[in-house]
Amino acid sequence: MKKVFYLFIFLLAFTFATQAQTRFKAGIKAGISTSQVEGDTYAGFNKFGFDGGGTLNAKINEKWAAQFEILFVQKGSKHIGDANKGDLSFYLMELNYLEVPILFQYQQKKFTFELGPGFGYLINSKEYDSNGNIYNAIPFNKKEVSLSLGINYLIYKNLGMTWRFTESMLPIRKYASGASFWFNPGQRNNVLAFTLTYTFGNAETE
Repeated sequence: MKKVFYLFIFLLAFTFATQAQTRFKAGIKAGISTSQVEGDTYAGFNKFGFDGGGTLNAKINEKWAAQFEILFVQKGSKHIGDANKGDLSFYLMELNYLEVPILFQYQQKKFTFELGPGFGYLINSKEYDSNGNIYNAIPFNKKEVSLSLGINYLIYKNLGMTWRFTESMLPIRKYASGASFWFNPGQRNNVLAFTLTYTFGNAETE
Protein backbone atom coordinates (compact mmCIF):
# COMPACT_ATOMS: atom_id res chain seq x y z
CA MET A 1 0.00 0.00 0.00
CA LYS A 2 2.91 2.36 0.69
CA LYS A 3 4.23 1.72 -2.83
CA VAL A 4 0.84 2.67 -4.26
CA PHE A 5 0.82 5.88 -2.22
CA TYR A 6 4.33 6.86 -3.38
CA LEU A 7 3.40 6.11 -6.99
CA PHE A 8 0.34 8.33 -6.68
CA ILE A 9 2.43 11.22 -5.29
CA PHE A 10 4.87 10.83 -8.16
CA LEU A 11 2.06 10.84 -10.71
CA LEU A 12 0.56 13.98 -9.16
CA ALA A 13 3.91 15.77 -9.32
CA PHE A 14 4.45 14.62 -12.88
CA THR A 15 0.97 15.81 -13.85
CA PHE A 16 1.48 19.33 -12.52
CA ALA A 17 4.91 19.59 -14.14
CA THR A 18 3.78 18.52 -17.60
CA GLN A 19 0.10 19.49 -17.62
CA ALA A 20 0.41 21.77 -20.67
CA GLN A 21 1.63 18.89 -22.83
CA THR A 22 -0.47 15.97 -21.55
CA ARG A 23 -4.02 14.71 -21.42
CA PHE A 24 -3.89 14.06 -17.67
CA LYS A 25 -5.52 16.08 -14.92
CA ALA A 26 -5.28 15.90 -11.14
CA GLY A 27 -7.90 16.81 -8.60
CA ILE A 28 -8.99 16.74 -4.98
CA LYS A 29 -12.34 15.63 -3.59
CA ALA A 30 -14.14 15.65 -0.26
CA GLY A 31 -17.59 14.87 1.05
CA ILE A 32 -19.59 12.49 3.21
CA SER A 33 -20.14 8.75 3.21
CA THR A 34 -23.32 7.06 4.42
CA SER A 35 -22.93 3.36 5.02
CA GLN A 36 -24.37 0.11 6.28
CA VAL A 37 -23.05 -3.44 6.62
CA GLU A 38 -24.93 -6.33 5.05
CA GLY A 39 -25.31 -9.15 7.52
CA ASP A 40 -25.13 -7.20 10.80
CA THR A 41 -28.96 -7.44 11.23
CA TYR A 42 -29.32 -3.63 11.12
CA ALA A 43 -30.70 -1.99 7.99
CA GLY A 44 -30.27 1.57 6.77
CA PHE A 45 -27.42 3.87 5.71
CA ASN A 46 -27.20 5.41 9.18
CA LYS A 47 -23.42 5.59 9.66
CA PHE A 48 -22.03 8.94 8.47
CA GLY A 49 -18.36 9.62 7.83
CA PHE A 50 -15.75 11.37 5.70
CA ASP A 51 -14.90 10.48 2.10
CA GLY A 52 -12.09 12.30 0.32
CA GLY A 53 -8.62 12.33 -1.19
CA GLY A 54 -6.85 12.82 -4.51
CA THR A 55 -7.70 11.90 -8.10
CA LEU A 56 -5.79 11.44 -11.34
CA ASN A 57 -7.78 11.35 -14.58
CA ALA A 58 -6.49 10.14 -17.97
CA LYS A 59 -8.55 11.15 -21.00
CA ILE A 60 -8.77 8.32 -23.55
CA ASN A 61 -10.88 10.10 -26.20
CA GLU A 62 -13.73 12.62 -26.40
CA LYS A 63 -16.10 10.37 -24.44
CA TRP A 64 -14.00 7.96 -22.38
CA ALA A 65 -11.53 8.39 -19.52
CA ALA A 66 -9.91 6.36 -16.76
CA GLN A 67 -9.61 7.70 -13.22
CA PHE A 68 -7.29 6.59 -10.43
CA GLU A 69 -7.99 7.73 -6.86
CA ILE A 70 -6.56 7.41 -3.38
CA LEU A 71 -9.22 8.03 -0.73
CA PHE A 72 -9.71 7.95 3.00
CA VAL A 73 -13.20 6.53 3.56
CA GLN A 74 -15.06 6.02 6.84
CA LYS A 75 -17.47 3.09 6.67
CA GLY A 76 -19.45 0.97 9.10
CA SER A 77 -22.88 0.64 10.65
CA LYS A 78 -24.99 2.42 13.26
CA HIS A 79 -28.22 1.59 15.07
CA ILE A 80 -30.01 3.61 17.73
CA GLY A 81 -33.06 1.96 19.26
CA ASP A 82 -36.50 3.52 19.52
CA ALA A 83 -37.56 3.85 23.15
CA ASN A 84 -41.18 4.36 22.05
CA LYS A 85 -41.10 0.84 20.65
CA GLY A 86 -39.30 -0.63 23.64
CA ASP A 87 -36.01 -0.89 21.78
CA LEU A 88 -33.15 0.46 23.93
CA SER A 89 -30.37 -1.20 21.96
CA PHE A 90 -27.36 0.64 20.53
CA TYR A 91 -24.71 -0.49 18.06
CA LEU A 92 -21.86 1.30 16.28
CA MET A 93 -19.26 -0.12 13.90
CA GLU A 94 -16.47 2.23 12.80
CA LEU A 95 -14.24 1.18 9.89
CA ASN A 96 -11.56 3.47 8.42
CA TYR A 97 -10.16 2.53 5.02
CA LEU A 98 -7.45 3.69 2.65
CA GLU A 99 -9.10 2.96 -0.69
CA VAL A 100 -7.84 2.93 -4.28
CA PRO A 101 -10.68 2.95 -6.88
CA ILE A 102 -9.85 2.49 -10.57
CA LEU A 103 -12.79 3.82 -12.60
CA PHE A 104 -13.74 3.83 -16.26
CA GLN A 105 -15.76 6.92 -17.13
CA TYR A 106 -18.11 7.85 -19.97
CA GLN A 107 -18.94 11.54 -20.48
CA GLN A 108 -22.26 12.82 -21.81
CA LYS A 109 -22.38 16.62 -21.78
CA LYS A 110 -22.25 17.70 -18.09
CA PHE A 111 -22.74 14.14 -16.82
CA THR A 112 -20.05 11.50 -16.40
CA PHE A 113 -20.94 7.88 -15.63
CA GLU A 114 -18.35 5.68 -13.94
CA LEU A 115 -17.82 2.03 -13.07
CA GLY A 116 -14.83 0.14 -11.74
CA PRO A 117 -13.15 -1.94 -9.03
CA GLY A 118 -11.59 -0.68 -5.84
CA PHE A 119 -8.97 -2.02 -3.48
CA GLY A 120 -9.05 -1.05 0.19
CA TYR A 121 -6.88 -1.48 3.27
CA LEU A 122 -8.48 -1.36 6.72
CA ILE A 123 -6.55 1.13 8.85
CA ASN A 124 -8.49 0.52 12.07
CA SER A 125 -11.83 -0.70 13.37
CA LYS A 126 -13.96 -0.30 16.52
CA GLU A 127 -17.29 -1.67 17.67
CA TYR A 128 -19.59 -0.50 20.45
CA ASP A 129 -22.88 -1.60 21.96
CA SER A 130 -24.96 -0.44 24.92
CA ASN A 131 -22.24 -1.68 27.30
CA GLY A 132 -19.35 0.14 25.57
CA ASN A 133 -16.45 -1.28 23.54
CA ILE A 134 -16.83 -4.78 22.09
CA TYR A 135 -13.46 -6.50 22.51
CA ASN A 136 -14.25 -10.10 21.54
CA ALA A 137 -15.77 -9.41 18.11
CA ILE A 138 -14.91 -11.46 15.04
CA PRO A 139 -11.84 -9.82 13.40
CA PHE A 140 -12.15 -7.94 10.12
CA ASN A 141 -10.20 -8.74 6.97
CA LYS A 142 -7.50 -6.13 6.42
CA LYS A 143 -7.98 -6.10 2.63
CA GLU A 144 -11.18 -5.24 0.78
CA VAL A 145 -12.16 -5.66 -2.88
CA SER A 146 -15.12 -3.57 -4.00
CA LEU A 147 -17.08 -2.39 -7.03
CA SER A 148 -18.22 1.20 -7.52
CA LEU A 149 -20.93 2.76 -9.68
CA GLY A 150 -21.28 6.53 -9.85
CA ILE A 151 -22.57 9.65 -11.59
CA ASN A 152 -20.71 12.96 -11.77
CA TYR A 153 -22.26 16.31 -12.61
CA LEU A 154 -20.21 19.31 -13.68
CA ILE A 155 -21.49 22.24 -11.61
CA TYR A 156 -19.23 24.98 -12.95
CA LYS A 157 -15.94 24.83 -14.85
CA ASN A 158 -13.62 22.63 -12.75
CA LEU A 159 -16.05 21.96 -9.90
CA GLY A 160 -18.10 18.78 -9.98
CA MET A 161 -20.44 16.81 -7.74
CA THR A 162 -20.34 13.01 -7.48
CA TRP A 163 -22.79 10.40 -6.22
CA ARG A 164 -21.24 6.95 -5.86
CA PHE A 165 -22.39 3.56 -4.58
CA THR A 166 -19.71 1.08 -3.50
CA GLU A 167 -20.21 -2.51 -2.37
CA SER A 168 -17.73 -5.10 -1.11
CA MET A 169 -17.28 -7.94 -3.57
CA LEU A 170 -15.65 -10.13 -0.93
CA PRO A 171 -16.69 -10.39 2.74
CA ILE A 172 -15.09 -7.98 5.21
CA ARG A 173 -15.45 -10.66 7.91
CA LYS A 174 -17.45 -13.78 8.78
CA TYR A 175 -20.94 -13.66 10.25
CA ALA A 176 -21.16 -13.54 14.05
CA SER A 177 -22.81 -16.97 14.01
CA GLY A 178 -19.84 -18.40 12.10
CA ALA A 179 -22.14 -19.47 9.25
CA SER A 180 -20.84 -19.23 5.70
CA PHE A 181 -22.57 -19.81 2.35
CA TRP A 182 -20.89 -20.07 -1.01
CA PHE A 183 -23.09 -17.27 -2.42
CA ASN A 184 -22.99 -15.14 0.75
CA PRO A 185 -19.91 -15.95 2.86
CA GLY A 186 -19.96 -12.98 5.25
CA GLN A 187 -20.60 -9.33 6.02
CA ARG A 188 -20.06 -6.71 3.31
CA ASN A 189 -19.81 -2.92 3.21
CA ASN A 190 -22.40 -0.83 1.37
CA VAL A 191 -21.48 2.84 0.95
CA LEU A 192 -23.27 5.82 -0.59
CA ALA A 193 -20.88 8.75 -1.01
CA PHE A 194 -21.62 12.36 -1.94
CA THR A 195 -18.53 14.42 -2.77
CA LEU A 196 -17.37 17.63 -4.43
CA THR A 197 -14.37 17.43 -6.76
CA TYR A 198 -12.11 20.23 -7.91
CA THR A 199 -10.01 19.45 -10.98
CA PHE A 200 -6.83 21.36 -11.73
CA GLY A 201 -6.13 22.53 -15.28
CA ASN A 202 -7.82 21.06 -18.33
CA ALA A 203 -7.99 17.58 -19.80
CA GLU A 204 -7.29 18.89 -23.27
CA THR A 205 -3.80 19.73 -24.51
CA GLU A 206 -3.35 23.44 -24.10
